[in-house]
Amino acid sequence: MPDPAAHPSPLVKHSLPWISGILTGLLSGVVLGFFLKVIQGYTGEQVYTLLLNIDFVPGLPPTLPEFIEFSLHLVVSVVIGIFYVWWVQRKGHPMFKGVLLGAASSLLYIPLSPLSSRVPDLYDVAAILYWIVGHLLFGIVLGLCGKYINTKKATPFS
Repeated sequence: MPDPAAHPSPLVKHSLPWISGILTGLLSGVVLGFFLKVIQGYTGEQVYTLLLNIDFVPGLPPTLPEFIEFSLHLVVSVVIGIFYVWWVQRKGHPMFKGVLLGAASSLLYIPLSPLSSRVPDLYDVAAILYWIVGHLLFGIVLGLCGKYINTKKATPFS
């Protein structure tokens, strides 16, 4: 009888990038959310509010309970995490790609800021800097997860 650890089923091999991407997105999204919530709590800059802002989504009320708004943020993070793991598994360079995705996602400040009166102004330098630092942290966490996943390639389930 073949050893399942030495010869994992195709189902397990194909599901692991999804699982890794979901976990990577969840961890990165939670770190970003926690960072921006702490920054908003200490400084009063509405960067966490901006992260959870859904004013612009048609069909949704302008505000929902925080846990629902945060869940929507995590859905976006999971999508990014799945894409990130797929990209790194094909082309390598996990830290570079993680920071690149974090930096690119920080550009969302530009279109999101003018969409609500509850969030920082488009030209609020302090809010922009906190937002960029938070998203670079998001990218670093992506990169660290990608490095961890790449070191696990030697295991039978990679």
